[in-house]
Amino acid sequence: MSHRLLAYLATFYFLACSSAPAPVDSDGDGVISAEEQAAVAAQQPTKKFVEGKDYLVLQRLRVMDPTGFERPMEAYSILIPKSWKSQGGITWQVGHPCMVEAIRNRVTASSADGRYALEIYPVQQWEWWDDQLMLQTMVQQQQNPVFRRCPIQQPMDAAQFLQGPMAQEMGAQVVKVEPNEEVGAVLRQQAQAANQQFQQAGVNLEQRPSAALATLRFPDGSGGIALCSVSMQVAWMPNYVSGGQFASYTCQAVQKVAVRCPAGEEAEARKLLSSVLASLRINPEWATGIQRMMNNVAAVERTETAKRSAIQRDAQNYTAELQKRTWEEGQASRDRISEGWSQTLRGVETWSDPGGGSIELSSGYNEAWARPDGSYILSNDPLFDPNVVLQESWNKLEKGR
Repeated sequence: MSHRLLAYLATFYFLACSSAPAPVDSDGDGVISAEEQAAVAAQQPTKKFVEGKDYLVLQRLRVMDPTGFERPMEAYSILIPKSWKSQGGITWQVGHPCMVEAIRNRVTASSADGRYALEIYPVQQWEWWDDQLMLQTMVQQQQNPVFRRCPIQQPMDAAQFLQGPMAQEMGAQVVKVEPNEEVGAVLRQQAQAANQQFQQAGVNLEQRPSAALATLRFPDGSGGIALCSVSMQVAWMPNYVSGGQFASYTCQAVQKVAVRCPAGEEAEARKLLSSVLASLRINPEWATGIQRMMNNVAAVERTETAKRSAIQRDAQNYTAELQKRTWEEGQASRDRISEGWSQTLRGVETWSDPGGGSIELSSGYNEAWARPDGSYILSNDPLFDPNVVLQESWNKLEKGR
């Protein structure tokens, strides 16, 4: 009897005496290879797989706007770990003097042990004038409840905003802040196209966007990272008093996101934040409704301001138009901005399904599966298969296509 046959019989006898099913000699060479034994092990795993350790499940957090329109509506969704708990959503601040800030997007999602937390902060808008007389006039108007006015403060780029107002909102110290050149390049490219349109239309407007990334330290010693992008629009208007022109600034902190983590684990926080940004999906129906509402507000503002003095009329018309344009541009560019942030953070990889679709998920994993409900599983264990372990239907994805 040959050595090959003896080896085959010995392997068969050993497996027959165990509780596991016998492997199949699929290639017909008379030898049960390691790959053929692994195939059986994958079908009947003896290992107890632990979620969060052996595999990671990502599911869609669907952020709702419960009262903004005729019925509750999903505003947007992001991917977060399945075990995480979330709170918050879209709320409307009825009667808020700044229309953009009236739509408040505030969401918190945190891990079960509280070590990690994702924070999404509301948009902020503020205004400024470099003419002292106009500035005093607008400050006085702000005290009148008849006028709708966003906060008045000096212009800031993203790095200045992160170190000032956003740091206070987060309750954190900014250890390090740096301009984000990758995202800044995307924003500047968009601004250049918009500025050309303004010039062709004879409108004295200019966009000056910026983006920045910060490293954080919280009072309890935990760390984190935060990102911010600021849209600054400058409008030049005639100065009817002294002649010449003066500038009106409208700034909007469009993207304000942070991840809190244990000190020293900022690299993991970057991966998480990158995955969240890459997975952002805005509901087109909700975005269209917001844009329609902003257009209506701008029309009302133009009607009301026609009754005021020439200087006030010009200022209000420009402000209303800036508010509308800021929202429209923000919606149109979010996908490109998210892609830019993800490239900067370098925490995602592209996965493709057999149907031709693709998704960017957290990097560092060798296997990925998807379901039609928008959930994903990531794992590095070669024996893990959610179709077997979880007894659910999952489609395997391919990396880098």
